[in-house]
Amino acid sequence: MEFEHLEAAWNSPANTPDDKAQAYLMEEVMKTLKARRRGDVLLFAIPTIAMSIFTAIAVQAVVSGRMDPAREWGSLAMLGVCWLILAAVLVAGILLRHRRGSDHESMRDTLSAMLAANRRSRTNVRIFWIMLPVFLAPTVVGVTQLHEVGKATERDSWQMLFVFGVALIASVGWNTGRYFLVMKPEQRRLEGLLSEYER
Repeated sequence: MEFEHLEAAWNSPANTPDDKAQAYLMEEVMKTLKARRRGDVLLFAIPTIAMSIFTAIAVQAVVSGRMDPAREWGSLAMLGVCWLILAAVLVAGILLRHRRGSDHESMRDTLSAMLAANRRSRTNVRIFWIMLPVFLAPTVVGVTQLHEVGKATERDSWQMLFVFGVALIASVGWNTGRYFLVMKPEQRRLEGLLSEYER
């Protein structure tokens, strides 16, 4: 459901829907909220699974002796920073989770839950921005150490840095665009609908 349709219905002169129309509107809003939650879970599950695989590979390399943590600690630090970001996103999600009030007003609860989901998404982007410089240092160190221990040529090292750079620029662009073009307008719309509801 698009917010333009919700706003149009909300602000229309005929905004005194009968029970059937109100039930339909609530169902549409709940579908939007459930789809958002499924998307959030998926977006958290994908990097968690990937990080688990990378961590298992790193542990196996250390145990088998193919990796010396004393000389190649940069890649382990990079993994640690990634896990730190995932943990920060999880904690932020728990702390910012919408809790229902005692008034049991379904529409206000639903809009408040949607606003809380928007707040979580915006917080996740801010965590990404804050952790970006922290992530860059171990990435550069890890690539340099791979070259120093003979696991990557100089050409390989530059190619890795180029790929990491392109991926980070794309990620920053995507997250920044979503923040300002999707999340912030959605926040303003939801806050407007809630203020209209509470008048």
